[in-house]
Amino acid sequence: MHFLIRGSELVASVAMVEKAISTNGQTPVLEGLHLLVDKNGLTITANNLQMAIQTQTSCNVMKTGEHVVNGRLFSELVRKLPAQDVTVEWNDGRILISAGTMEFSLNTITGEEFPEYPQCDEKVMSLTDYELLRLIRNSAFATANDDHQPIFSGVLMEVKDRKINFVATDSNRLAFVQAETGSTFIEEGSFIIPKVNLVELGRCLPVNETNIQVFSGNNQLAFKFDNTVFTTRLIDGRFPNYMSVLYTEQKTKMKMKRTQLIQALERAAIVGRVDNAPVLIQVNEGVLEIETTSKLGKSQEQYNIEHEGPPEQAAYSPKFMLDMLKTMDADEVEFRFEGSRQALMKAADSDQHLYILMPIRI
Repeated sequence: MHFLIRGSELVASVAMVEKAISTNGQTPVLEGLHLLVDKNGLTITANNLQMAIQTQTSCNVMKTGEHVVNGRLFSELVRKLPAQDVTVEWNDGRILISAGTMEFSLNTITGEEFPEYPQCDEKVMSLTDYELLRLIRNSAFATANDDHQPIFSGVLMEVKDRKINFVATDSNRLAFVQAETGSTFIEEGSFIIPKVNLVELGRCLPVNETNIQVFSGNNQLAFKFDNTVFTTRLIDGRFPNYMSVLYTEQKTKMKMKRTQLIQALERAAIVGRVDNAPVLIQVNEGVLEIETTSKLGKSQEQYNIEHEGPPEQAAYSPKFMLDMLKTMDADEVEFRFEGSRQALMKAADSDQHLYILMPIRI
């Protein structure tokens, strides 16, 4: 293996795949980057068996070949090289990396020991990177960090009635987001993606109106864009029936400016932060009262709002409410609640983002 490549292109390619380098220290080959040089150029792959990333870039090929090199070490070294062409050559069990007057050598593992890249052949959908990133950001925050119930640590990607939905819940709150654009190639399908992998996918997206092609196969999903393939394992199991709580009617409804509600909740959260005190929401005759009491003090604010239905009050986690509000793009938010029943929060002019929140007993 012997090739010449621009330093900036090598750094960008390594940065794209290094998120999938294993860090458990138990399987050395999974801690490596697989370098393959053929007539198509350089292909770099990382695979920790939970997610795999592969990207291809052009280079001047002098000799083909494939080898595995320690991923973290290779990544740190190429980042520190000057902005000029880099030569990479395998010789007698080592990778030689040179740029200008600098030269480094790293021990290698033969490429045959590296796991084969997972294959996903059934086309599921396509959508822009902007839309996919919006779906990820507006849902992933509602997952749980619970190894005992892995279903709640993942996001449901669902194709239903030719529409694309992302749903997440930790059993205390639920986020439902429907794609505004995109095409589907299957009638129905459900895929539970680990949150950590989905967040890493979001960081890989170019965010320049690139079209993302999504494929499934062997309990995995592959997201293909530009010269990169991001593949994630799926979580086994059945996602909870979210429809039974999503469209429950609440008798009391209110509307107010989203930024105004965010600011009020942030102030209440400061007062209640010391003991994670809930915020009490009270609505009566067009007046909203937001109150928090903790061992250090009390906050109380009132606002004139649009209000329908009977007077009502309930307590909620200010953090959970803020998580939801800060993912919205709407100027005005609608909040529906009724005592001990779950509340619904959404943009006042859209049903594509729906958030469910359970009250706290006080």
